[in-house]
Amino acid sequence: MHVAGVVAEYNPFHNGHKYHLEQTGKMGADHIVVVMSGDAVQRGDVAVYSKYVRAQIALKHGADLVLELSAPYSCAPAQVFAENAVRLLAGFGKGVVNSISFGCACDNAQLLEKAQQRCAQLEDSEQFKELISEGLSYPAAMQKAAESDCEDIKNILSDANNVLAIEYIKAAKRFAPWIKLMCVERNGVFHDEMEVNGDLASATLVRKMIRYKTDLSKLVPELPDCEPAFLDNMDKALLFRIITADEDLVEELPFMSQSLANRFYKTVQKCPQSVAEFESLIKSKDITMARIRRMVMHLALGICELDMHVPVPYGRILALNEKGAQILAAAKNRTLEYDTSLSKLEKDIDSRRVAMLECNAVRLREICAGDEFSNEYTRKIVLTK
Repeated sequence: MHVAGVVAEYNPFHNGHKYHLEQTGKMGADHIVVVMSGDAVQRGDVAVYSKYVRAQIALKHGADLVLELSAPYSCAPAQVFAENAVRLLAGFGKGVVNSISFGCACDNAQLLEKAQQRCAQLEDSEQFKELISEGLSYPAAMQKAAESDCEDIKNILSDANNVLAIEYIKAAKRFAPWIKLMCVERNGVFHDEMEVNGDLASATLVRKMIRYKTDLSKLVPELPDCEPAFLDNMDKALLFRIITADEDLVEELPFMSQSLANRFYKTVQKCPQSVAEFESLIKSKDITMARIRRMVMHLALGICELDMHVPVPYGRILALNEKGAQILAAAKNRTLEYDTSLSKLEKDIDSRRVAMLECNAVRLREICAGDEFSNEYTRKIVLTK
């Protein structure tokens, strides 16, 4: 049994994701476990569709077992996102998940490993530490520290998906050294590209088309029969949360430097009339929009700096088929608990905290979609054949 791990958001699931799962199978995997973001996603937003809906679609198109990457890890910078996703794959025990399959602009595993080794060296440099202390994001600081490197390394670090791939490699070496790399070159379109290429489009463009009710039937294997969620549907409530946040709360937010906190306070004093205006005013050349959006989501969900340093405590199952059940059965020496029941997974203060934050994300997405509130503790999933 060759089990491949895939880390994804499927926000939403489109033809590029289907292609990736197909290629993973063609490269030797006969079982695929997907670690998928819950209802809060990495770019600092709510997922356009429920995690259960996305998991079921993934199961129809190549996945066998879908695990939730909960808030706060799903709404986090690349290193936190990747590390905890790989921990979920490693938690099955040595030798269960044999490889990690990821899509990136560079399909040269040796070059990606070389870039990862260079990043590890740069992390210990005084220049990198100084750039981080100045408030730069990890990718921005790494790119700046690598300015004197060869073109190959610089080019790899300039692509967001490559940076994420490097984080998977780093995490796998640390937590699951038995996991091999399976690089699938992105086909047709790149991250955040706003042009359609045949039947392929980026998730960013697909979300935009959903937002404006544009026909995208040729770009996705299927579309859910439910209302999508968009964060600006509760813009004033989020803005109220921002402008009434006290200093202690702001300064406890993840990755909050003093300079960014000062910008936060000054921006609030300018009386922005929308969250988008707040984000535009606080942005600078050294602060990415993704970082700002995550900051707003952290504030909305109640995520603090300490949450980023607690390792993922459990693996919640969102969907599985018979082959997914075989993966679980093979995990005789698991180091994490995997279950469909949230109440069974809440065994200590850390797991209860993570469960609460993910429940907050579910509530936020439901409000943004105009859905009725669901109960995460009574939610049942069906074993699919």
